[in-house]
Amino acid sequence: MKKSIYAALMSAIICPGSGQLWLGKKWLGWGFISVSLVCIALLMNHIISRAQVIAEQILAGNVANDLSSIYTEVSKVSQDSQSAELSLLTWLFIANWALSIATAFWLGAKQDKQLETKTAD
Repeated sequence: MKKSIYAALMSAIICPGSGQLWLGKKWLGWGFISVSLVCIALLMNHIISRAQVIAEQILAGNVANDLSSIYTEVSKVSQDSQSAELSLLTWLFIANWALSIATAFWLGAKQDKQLETKTAD
């Protein structure tokens, strides 16, 4: 399998940046990984804090302890003032992942070309 395809698949399936690491581009790979981890950490922080607020409301008796009431409270997140920030963060994560796949493929294609040139000589 060509390096370009293998590196792109690594970045797509394993983790953004893993294909760059495999190709030897450590700074670039760790950069993609860092952006992904920061996005995931911020998204998880918001999700956990929102779940904590809902749990406190259930314990206080403000929200009934049934599925439809809890679902209603969870659905209110999309109307929250932070939803634009979360949407931007989600798109940043997706763009980082897509750019990681494209970059891994491009760098792998360059290395494939260099190998073909060396083999032809």
